[in-house]
Amino acid sequence: MSSTNHGIETVSNWPVRTCVGIVAQSVSHAGALLRAWSREPGIVVQALIFPAFLLAMFQLVLGKTVTSMGGGDSIYGNAGLVALVAAMYGTLSTAVRLIDERDSGLLSRLWTLPVPRSGFIAGRLLAEVVRTGISTIVLFAVAVPMGFRFDQGWAAGIGAIAVPMLFAAGLAVPIMALALVSTGQAAVQQLGGLFLFLLFFNTGFAPATEYPGWLQPLVRYQPMSPAIDAIAGLTEGGAIALPLLATIAWAAGLIAVFGATAVRGYRRAAEGNHHR
Repeated sequence: MSSTNHGIETVSNWPVRTCVGIVAQSVSHAGALLRAWSREPGIVVQALIFPAFLLAMFQLVLGKTVTSMGGGDSIYGNAGLVALVAAMYGTLSTAVRLIDERDSGLLSRLWTLPVPRSGFIAGRLLAEVVRTGISTIVLFAVAVPMGFRFDQGWAAGIGAIAVPMLFAAGLAVPIMALALVSTGQAAVQQLGGLFLFLLFFNTGFAPATEYPGWLQPLVRYQPMSPAIDAIAGLTEGGAIALPLLATIAWAAGLIAVFGATAVRGYRRAAEGNHHR
């Protein structure tokens, strides 16, 4: 026998279940994901070790050349660039994991829990943002012996750490949408090619003026460049308002365009497996 009273369902010999708020559900789901990721060597290496190695290589091979081009001390651009690269490839790794969760039926089992289902999407986004924040803090710490400083103060430094987190939130939504509507991991992994293009054509890799004239607008306005410029402005000094507004616009635009697709894809992925 069962009875319902003000949203509380009581079943004889069963524990009482109550509805969980979306904030609590999102935080709980994000915490579970972060704990799971911390036990995945591949994700740990990608989030912490690979960015530090990539930054060291960029500084060793290109540092003096980029600095001599007049775009400021290369460590600031390279640190921002690598922080965003870590965010990009981190979302790819977790998207592949999301596909595994869908195919294994885990999403369907989570879908049956008496919690707000939107909390699963919000929790995953929160986990991506926190992972990116931790990765960025570690990366900036590694960059300090290479000359990286928070010359604009600690408040601006915290803002510089928040920029990759904002970038990751915007990027995670379309990647999640693709992962949930695709039939396998190949579609997500092919994004690596696009990310390589973004990696080498941005204002962190070289000043926009060093690229061919016809390519300069693409270099300046692709999503990585304003974020890199905002990080440099918040640490070394320089323009902040316009690059930061452009970064916010990119993130908000990606979420607005792909958010509904991600939610529908999550629902179809969970319910599809549930009804098999």
